[in-house]
Amino acid sequence: MLDPSIAFALCSLAIYGLTQVIAKFAVGSLNAESMVALNFLTSIPVYVFILVGALVLWGEYLDHLEYVFYAIIGASTARGGYYIYLEALEKGDVSMVGSITASFPAITAVLAVTFLGEELSRVNAAGIVLIIASMVTLSYSHGNGKDSTKHLRSALVLSITTMVIWGVGGIFIKLALDGLPLIAYLGVYPLILPPIAFAYLRHRKAPWRVFLPKWTVPVMLAIVVAELWQLAYFAETSAISVGSAAIVFPLISAYPIVTIIGARMFLKESMSRLDMCLILAVIAGIVMTSFA
Repeated sequence: MLDPSIAFALCSLAIYGLTQVIAKFAVGSLNAESMVALNFLTSIPVYVFILVGALVLWGEYLDHLEYVFYAIIGASTARGGYYIYLEALEKGDVSMVGSITASFPAITAVLAVTFLGEELSRVNAAGIVLIIASMVTLSYSHGNGKDSTKHLRSALVLSITTMVIWGVGGIFIKLALDGLPLIAYLGVYPLILPPIAFAYLRHRKAPWRVFLPKWTVPVMLAIVVAELWQLAYFAETSAISVGSAAIVFPLISAYPIVTIIGARMFLKESMSRLDMCLILAVIAGIVMTSFA
């Protein structure tokens, strides 16, 4: 019988990969701030409902303030990183952006060894080196023949920023779930969603009308993306709460496999053989970091 944590992780992997393809299509028509606004509007009612459930069924936040603090940091990095990821997706190909951001378990592994006392095998270390080396090479090779170097560099910086934020945040999510039930962890989101979303939209100088989009196909796709991403995140946190972070995070982060297949089939993105080899090397490194 398949381990529950692996089953949740595989579901999350498949949904994240599919979501990236849809998000790339929608972002190309809407822009990142519209995606963030729609993500906020569709997410906040769900999390308010979860918070009410957490207070009724658990309601012991004041007795676990240390873990609540970890949860707030973890939730902030998860959602804040996603907003930055959307901006990176607006400027770069989904294959490159998705592969770089999916490398965050390398950072999580290093921090787990350094601060949590977890052990790192030679295979884990080799995987981290492979991920970083492939990512750096990919950032140069994938830009050959593109129209705007400035755009590519911006996408690269945003992708790496997302990778770092998610990598550091993974430690806090694990720490939070070690002391809080899953419903309590998810219940902190109404505390962090408004300030992060509004700070991002202010940074982008988005008008208030961004919260009142016209009902178009891209808007409907953006809503689908928000709901699918939320479903994938629920599956991810469920996997982390019942399984090993050293296995769950790297396994979920292999979602570029789904994304690459979808991008080539539906978005007709071009990709050189070198790019493909480097992306596969990144994925191989992610798999190597999952070995205990």
